[in-house]
Amino acid sequence: MRLCIVRVLGAAALGCAALLSRFVLKTHAATILAVLVILFSIKVVSQAKAQDEAAAATRPPQTVAVLLSRRTDRCFTNGYDEAIRKMMLRERDRINARGGIKGAPLEVKFFEAERGTGTTEQEFDAAVSTAREALQQSELLAVVGLASSDHVKRIVEAVGNELTKSNIAYIADNSASDVFQDYPTVFSTRPAQTGADGRARIVAEFLKTQGAARVGVFLNEGREYSKAFGNDLIDRLGQDKIAWVGRHDQFNGSDEADGLDARIAALKANEPDFVVTSTMSSQAEKIIEKMGETGLRPRVFVLGSLSSMKQSVLDNYPSDIFELTTDDLPEVFNSKLGNLVQQGEPGEWVFEGRPVDEAKGWSDGQCKPRDEGAEDRDPLDAKNLKAIKRGAQYADVLAMIAAGASDAPAEGTIADRRKAVVSALKDRFAAGKGAFRGEFNIWSFDPQSRVAVRPLFVVIRPPTIKARQLAQQQFLRLRDNSLQKIDTLYLDIDLIRAHRVDENEKTFFAEFYLALRKNAGADISRLEFTNAYLNPLNANGVSHSISDRAKSRTGGRHLIIQELHDGNDNAAFPDRMQIYRVAGRFLFDPDLSNYPFDKQQFSIDIQPRSGAGSFVIQPPPDNLRDGTVDSDDWQPVSKFVGAGEDFVPMIDAFTHAPSVVPFYTSKFVWVMKREVTDYLLRVGVPLAFILIVAYVSIFIPQSNFEAIVTIQVTALLSAVALYLSLPQLEADTATLSDRMFLLDYLLVSLMIVISIARINKFVVRNKWLRGGLYWLHIIGAPIAVAGTILYLRHMTLTT
Repeated sequence: MRLCIVRVLGAAALGCAALLSRFVLKTHAATILAVLVILFSIKVVSQAKAQDEAAAATRPPQTVAVLLSRRTDRCFTNGYDEAIRKMMLRERDRINARGGIKGAPLEVKFFEAERGTGTTEQEFDAAVSTAREALQQSELLAVVGLASSDHVKRIVEAVGNELTKSNIAYIADNSASDVFQDYPTVFSTRPAQTGADGRARIVAEFLKTQGAARVGVFLNEGREYSKAFGNDLIDRLGQDKIAWVGRHDQFNGSDEADGLDARIAALKANEPDFVVTSTMSSQAEKIIEKMGETGLRPRVFVLGSLSSMKQSVLDNYPSDIFELTTDDLPEVFNSKLGNLVQQGEPGEWVFEGRPVDEAKGWSDGQCKPRDEGAEDRDPLDAKNLKAIKRGAQYADVLAMIAAGASDAPAEGTIADRRKAVVSALKDRFAAGKGAFRGEFNIWSFDPQSRVAVRPLFVVIRPPTIKARQLAQQQFLRLRDNSLQKIDTLYLDIDLIRAHRVDENEKTFFAEFYLALRKNAGADISRLEFTNAYLNPLNANGVSHSISDRAKSRTGGRHLIIQELHDGNDNAAFPDRMQIYRVAGRFLFDPDLSNYPFDKQQFSIDIQPRSGAGSFVIQPPPDNLRDGTVDSDDWQPVSKFVGAGEDFVPMIDAFTHAPSVVPFYTSKFVWVMKREVTDYLLRVGVPLAFILIVAYVSIFIPQSNFEAIVTIQVTALLSAVALYLSLPQLEADTATLSDRMFLLDYLLVSLMIVISIARINKFVVRNKWLRGGLYWLHIIGAPIAVAGTILYLRHMTLTT
C-alpha cells in the first residue's frame, strides 16, 4: 500500500511539473485557490483541536499521590526518588497523550519527607503527616509509595480507616503484609515475607534441599519485616533443625559491637551448618565479617541484598552466601528496561551517587567525593540499576491505576473511579485469573494477602568465583500453591555471524555456538527458540526438508542444530560443557524511524519447550562473553542478556472462568549499528548535488527564465526518481530517509517558487521586494539547508 501511494504521488509530481512550465506565466489563480484551501483546512483542524481541548479541560484532573522519603543520613543518594520522579512523569505523559482516563487528564503529585535512619518517632510522625497531606488532594485516585514496613504500619494505623471509608487504594512497596491485613484497600507491590507467597517458605524449602540440619538465625525484632520473616522461617523449619536463635532490637541503645561479639560466640558454640540473617543488609555484612574473623564458616542465607554489601567482606568469606531476589538477577536485565536505557544520552539514566548536601558527613569529613562523573558511569551498574528498576516499578503502578480507573463510566464520579481501581487490583488483576501487562513487568496480586505475586529466585555467591549467580535449584509456585523445584541452566550463546537482514520480512539469518553446562536436567531438547522462523510450506503443503535430529529438537522451526560435544570427558573440550552449532532464520522487531542511521536489536529468544519442564537461564558475566560478530552491513555496538515476562490469558469455555498462564523468556541481545557508507554514496551524495544544481541556477540571468525553471524542475524530478528507485521499507512511521527526501523536495520547491515570484509583474515593479527575494535565495536557501541538517540530527537523537 505504501509503495502504491509513493508511486501515485511520484506520477502526480511528474504531471504537475510538466504542466508547470506551460502555465506558470499565464495564471496565478490555482496558486491562490490552493493557499485558500490550505488556510481553511488549518482553521478547521485548529477549531476541532480547540474544541477537544476545551472538552477535556471541563473534566478535573485525576490525582495520584506519591509518598517519598529522602535519606539525609547518607553521603550519596541511592537515586530511588530521582528515578521514580522521572519515570512516573514519563508514564503520566504517555497516559495523557492517549487521552488520559476517559478524557480526564492524569496528574502526579509527589510528597517527600526527609528522614535519617527512619527509626525515630519524629521520622514516623513526618511520614504520617506527609500521608495526611496527600489524602487532602482533590480528585485523589490512589496513593503510592514507601518501602519501609515500619513507616507503612504507622501510616495505615493513622489513616487506614480513612482509606477504607473513602475506598482509596494505597499501593505500598513493603514486604510485611501483616501490617495492613485489616485495611482492604491497602496493597503491596513486593512479595510478602510470610505465607504461601512468602520469602520464608522459599528459604525453608531451599534449606531442606541443601540438607541443612543445624540452622542459626539472627532475628532483628526492631523491624517488622525481619521479625515476620524470622519467626515464619523458624516455624517452617521446626525446632529440631534450629541450632540457635539470636534475637535483638537494634533500637534499644545497647552497644552493638559488644552485643555482636557475644552472639557470634554463642552461635559458634552451637556449631551451625547454615546461618540465616533476618536483618538489614548492613547488619548482615557485619555478621559475615565477624564470622570470618572468628573462623566460623557455615553457609549463609541473607535476607538483605548482596549487591548492597562491601565486596571485600564477601570476598574474604570462605563459604557460599545466598540471597533471595525478585528481579535483581545476576548478569540479566529486564529486556524493556535495557532497551530504554540504551537509547538515552550519557548520564541521562544515572541517578545513584549524587551527593546529599544535608548529610552530616560532609561537615565532619566522613563523606568523600567520588572521582567518576555521572556522564562516565554505566547506567546498568548494579546500584544505579536498582534505582532504575524502582522507577520502572512505580511507572507500571501508575499505568495500572489508570487502567483500573478507566473501567469506571466516562461520566462517573471520583468515587466510581476509586472503586474501579480497588476492584481491578482485587479481581481483574488477581493472581491466576488475570494480570496487568505493564511496560516493564507483569503484575498480579494475591486476593487474600493483597501482595504482588512475583517469582522469587535464589542467588548464590560461591567463594571460588566471587560473583553472584543463580543457584542450581529454584522454586516455582503452582496454581494449587504447591512449590515445584526447577533447574537453572548455565548457558551462553556466542553469535558468529548475522546476515541477510530483511526489514520488511523482519527476519535475519544467524549462526552461533551454544554452550550448556551438563548438570542434571540440562538438555538442549528442553529449549524452545521462540523467535526462530517457522519452516515455510512448499507448493505441496509439505515442510522443507530438515534433518530428523534437528527437527525433533526444533519443533519444525527453521533451524539446523549440530552437536559438537556431548559434555563427556574429552581433553579437547572444556569439562561438562555441551557445545552446539546452530544456524537458522530468526525474527526481530526493527525500529526504522532513524533509518539509515539506526541501531537495531538482534536477539535469540529462549523459553522452556514445555510448561512442565520450566527452567531459568544463567549466562556468564558480560565482560567474559565474546562480542565479535561477523556481518556485512552491520557493526556490533553492545550486547546484553534480557529477561522477559509474559502471560497467555485464557477462558474456560465450559465454566467461563478466566485464568492466565505465565511464561518467561531469556533474550540474548546484540545491538548493532547499520553501515551507512553505501547509503551515503547512493543517496546522500546525489541528493547533495541535486540541491547544489538547483541552488546555482539562481545565478543564471533572468532573461533565461525557462532554463532556470527547467533546471530546478529537473532537480525536483531527479530527487523523486531517486526516491522511487530505493528499496521501499514497510515502516509504520516515516523514516529519517523519508524525511530527508521530503525536506529536499520542500527546499527545491521553495527555490522554484522564489524563481517564479521574481518575474511576477508586481515583484518586478518593487525594487526592494525583488532584491529581497534574490537575497532570500542566495542566503536563505543555505540557511534552510543547514537548519534541515540540524533538524534531522535532532530527530535522530530524540527518537
